[in-house]
Order: sequence, then structure tokens, then C-alpha cells
Amino acid sequence: MSVESYQEVTVERIPLHWAVPILVSLVLPLSLYLSEFNFPLWVAFIVWAEYFALGGKPDTWKLILPSLPWGVFCGVLWIAFGTALSGSIGLLWGLIISCFIFVTLLVYGLRWFEAWSHGSLAVFNGFTLFLAVYFTGTIPAFGPMENPYWVIGWAGVWCLLHAWFGWFLGWFNIAITFPYKKKVSVEKAQQTGS
Repeated sequence: MSVESYQEVTVERIPLHWAVPILVSLVLPLSLYLSEFNFPLWVAFIVWAEYFALGGKPDTWKLILPSLPWGVFCGVLWIAFGTALSGSIGLLWGLIISCFIFVTLLVYGLRWFEAWSHGSLAVFNGFTLFLAVYFTGTIPAFGPMENPYWVIGWAGVWCLLHAWFGWFLGWFNIAITFPYKKKVSVEKAQQTGS
């Protein structure tokens, strides 16, 4: 006589392959109908993908949310310092010198906090997403836009807000599958690949 054993599995009420287009359809208006405040959704979706790459669990916030600002901050300092040097040595040389200082700081700083070292994907995404937002000019004209340092700082803030929104989208994408726990026999779970 054998005793049947059970294990708990998570079952989605709405499959993920349907939840993803539902999510995209829900947030798409934020990129189309807010005039100059349109969301750069590509920033959010890159971090949304990062949410899944780091495990697709709510506790990814412990890595993603504190790591993104370090990357954005180092990107802001790089461009701001390069801009400051550009008056005396030209923009290219200013950015090259500034690059060696702040990209070195970005990488060296990974050892300062465990979240940054384990969340290095988010650190580098924060850095590169800031550069993309800044160089594509996907920020709303808000404040003294003739001041280059305002534009750099505002691009950093705008990038970080949408990157954090991307983490929320990852969490929300799983939430709208309406998952629940179900007990199934171990034999059945092995047959279905659960």
C-alpha cells in the first residue's frame, strides 16, 4: 500500500500569455495621451523585464528599487561634470574625463551595498536608461529648460520614476493572473511539469 504525497503549486486564473497584452493595453494610453508628459514606456518595460529576469517575485524590490537610483545618479554626475568641463576642454574630452571618474565610481560602488552588488543588473539599467532618456530628450519641458544642469537632473528624475513604475508593472502583471495555490499529487505535478 503506497501513500500518495501532495505538493502545493501556483495556478494562474488568467495565463501569463494573456496577462501581458492586457497589461500593455492598460498602460499604452500613458504613452500616447498625456501630451508632453507622455510616459517613456520603454523605460518601464525594460525594468518590467528585469523584474522577471530577477525571479518574477515581489521581493525583487529589495534589489531593483534601491539599485536603480545608484545607476541613475552616476549617470547624472557623469553628464553634469562632463558638461561643466566642456567650456574649458570641449564636450568630448569633458565627457571622456568625466566617464573615467563616474563610471569607475559606478562599478566600484557595487561593493558598498549588498543590494547593489546582487542588483547590478538594475544598477547598470539605471545608468543606461538615464543616458537613453537624456540623449533622446524624452522628458517633458518643465522648469528652466535652458539650464543644462536642470535638464540633466530632470532627465534623471523622470527616468527613475518610470523605472520604478516598471517594477510595479512587473508585480501587477503577475497580480492580474490572479494566482492561487492548489494541492496536487506529486505524480500529477511531475506529469504536468509543475
